[in-house]
Amino acid sequence: MSRPVVSLPCALRSAILSEARAAAPRECCGLLVGARLTVRFAVPVGNTARGTTRYRVDPRSHLQWQRALRAVVPALGVIGAYHSHPAGPASPSARDIREARDPRWLHVIVGTAATRPRFGAFRITDGRVERLALRWR
Repeated sequence: MSRPVVSLPCALRSAILSEARAAAPRECCGLLVGARLTVRFAVPVGNTARGTTRYRVDPRSHLQWQRALRAVVPALGVIGAYHSHPAGPASPSARDIREARDPRWLHVIVGTAATRPRFGAFRITDGRVERLALRWR
């Protein structure tokens, strides 16, 4: 059985990686905008969490983007978030899993601890992590 595929613009890879490196040792974060499993663009937003090992998307920015996207044709919405793991792998941490609320939400994580940064995409449902395939277009 094949994994669902998340499609992202190639330009997002370098943009998210640059943001992750600039934010280190803190985690960067942002919103993924698109429809279903197709990300059209990403919006960097403030990380309101304290410390270096967690992220929290600024709720005001999230709400502003949800409202603004209601007027977009064709319809787009906030379909997930991305964040970095400056000292860890490109997979959800125990905290990421515990704090995941919406099973439709996409989680794109860039791990920058290794020599070569890695990206991962996931859905998290009731504590279960589903790895999704990534396609850069």
